[in-house]
Formats: sequence, structure tokens, C-alpha cells
Amino acid sequence: MSRYPSPIVLMYHGTPKETPISRYSLQARLFKKHIQYFKKNGWHTALFRDLLDIKSLPEKTVILTFDDGYLDNYLGAYLPLLENQMKATWFIATKHISNSANWLPFRSPQNDLLSHVQILDMHRNQMEIGSHTCSHRELPSLHLNAQIDELIHSKKLLETLTNSSVTSLAYPFGRYNTDSLIAAREAGYNLACTTQPGWLHLEPNPLLIRRITIFSGDDDKILARKLSFADNDVSWPKVMRYYSDRVLDRLGLVKSE
Repeated sequence: MSRYPSPIVLMYHGTPKETPISRYSLQARLFKKHIQYFKKNGWHTALFRDLLDIKSLPEKTVILTFDDGYLDNYLGAYLPLLENQMKATWFIATKHISNSANWLPFRSPQNDLLSHVQILDMHRNQMEIGSHTCSHRELPSLHLNAQIDELIHSKKLLETLTNSSVTSLAYPFGRYNTDSLIAAREAGYNLACTTQPGWLHLEPNPLLIRRITIFSGDDDKILARKLSFADNDVSWPKVMRYYSDRVLDRLGLVKSE
């Protein structure tokens, strides 16, 4: 059996040159180490929409996704990926293109977002552009029709910009409810992702794809553990508990509470 039972989806945010001010952003120099790790260890990158044909993907496939579309992604992630013939998917909140991520509790140049021109350039170079709604509001705070409007309008704007179909969605803040799933189907999305960690095959609903969160301090060693365990928490105490539990299980012993 493969050590990697299914493609793994990673969630990135900003990739600033300087030290990140958000725990969800990864300094550009560390992201380059991630790229080097993928290359050295035989990982294949694919687009989020490629999960529709999952059987065609190589054994060690990683899906890189970037939420919000930060301006620093252009130099810190997109160009390095392009240089290394790798792919990624960007989820864009369309109302905020060329502006700032005003949903964040702090102001900083690191909150600046990609422009229409940059997004189009990325699309033309085989990166996937997906929806992150229009306003980046928490979808469960909206009634069904308002959720449908958010998803349809974002989809149409991105399709007009890229002149191609947009069928991938990421829920803002990873939050959704039953209406969100109805709205996603009504708006014509085939795939959507949450922020719930875990192996892809553990969630059969294509509108609830799992992702592993990348945090600001995640170097290539932490990345390796996240790819191995498909979890956000890969601290050494948790990893050691995992291995000790496996040993006890193989010995037929019950771990005491």
C-alpha cells in the first residue's frame, strides 16, 4: 500500500519577502524551500480542478492552494512556481481585487491583494483561478439567496476576466453550512474546499475537500511531516504518540487511559 493514499491539498495564504505578520503567511524564502522539497522528493503538483479526474494523478501528488490572492504571492509564490514548471490554484475574493484584505483585524502592506492584470497573467500561465466569494464574508452568516449571489457573481466575474470556466471554490474562513453546499451546487461549482485537515479520501463530498494548513513557521521539515500525516499538528509529541499507538496496536495491547 502506498504511504500516500491520496493527493494532499495544502492551504497557503501570503508569501511576503519580510517576516510575516500573520501566522497563516509563509515567508517567501521558506516557500522556495517547499518547492525544493517537492522537486527533490518526487512530488507532482496539480491544480485543484484536477481532482475531478483523481485517478489520472500520479501517486505523490500535492495540490497547492492560495486563499485570498495576496499581492506578495506574485513574486513570492507564482514566479518561483512558474520557474520550476509547477502549478497552483488561487482562490480570489473578487470584490477586493486590486485592493486590500479588509476582513483582517490589522492594516499592513502585507494585506494588499493581486490586480486584475496579475491574475490574468497567472491564468495564462496555467495557474488555476478559483472563487473565494465576492466579499469574503462568512457564508453561514448569510441566508441562502445571499450565499448564491456571492458565489454566482464571483464566478461570473472571474470567468469574464479569464475567459474560461471557473468551477472551484474555497469557503472564506473555512466556514460553511447546509445552505452553502446548496449554493455551491446552484452556482455551478464542481469542487469546494474547507480548512478541515485530513486525507482526501476520508471525505466523499466533493464540496468538502480537506486541506492541510501551512503556518508561518513551517519549514521543509515540518512540510515533510504534514505530507506524511495529513494533519495541521505534526509536533513531535503528537508524532511520537502516533507511532507508540501503532506499536501497541500491532502487539495487540490496549493503551491505558
